[in-house]
Amino acid sequence: MSRQLSEELEQDFFFVHSGIVYGAVKTCGIRYDHPDYDDLVQTGLIKLVEAYQTYPEDLLQEEYIYQFTGYAFQKVRWALIDELRKTSRQQKRETVLPDYDSVGETERGVSMNEDWLVWELLPSMLSLLTENEQGYLKDAVIKQLSVTEIASTYGVSRKTVYQWKKRIAVKLDSFKHILKQG
Repeated sequence: MSRQLSEELEQDFFFVHSGIVYGAVKTCGIRYDHPDYDDLVQTGLIKLVEAYQTYPEDLLQEEYIYQFTGYAFQKVRWALIDELRKTSRQQKRETVLPDYDSVGETERGVSMNEDWLVWELLPSMLSLLTENEQGYLKDAVIKQLSVTEIASTYGVSRKTVYQWKKRIAVKLDSFKHILKQG
């Protein structure tokens, strides 16, 4: 059942039911000082309206109002959890690498000579790989995409992406010895 929230009912609806959003925010452990607090509350309010629009029973009957509260709470809570997971994954991908000038060789565990060696060998490594394998390597290492995201980018199955990964490991195995000596 799909219903629309009319402008006359809108203010009363949010007055009565906005507590559902704030309860879900609190349940998810999101405090007022969280950097995305306002955005998450807005997401919750949007999901609250979607819950109202998609709730299958008649809300004018008192027995269904209480059921709606639980239904809406779950929808809002799930949406907030999804947003938090999405933000967490994005932050993991966007972690800043340390500046080479500010971090010493011993702290990084890799000397500048080893970095130079890797960059010198990179063109010869890439020449051994097919176009799809090169694309996988760039997407996985530089863009840090997941296997699922890479598969959807190339329009192939996840199994194909795993096969590319295995073939790359086999083809570049000979470079391990060179890099270890570095």
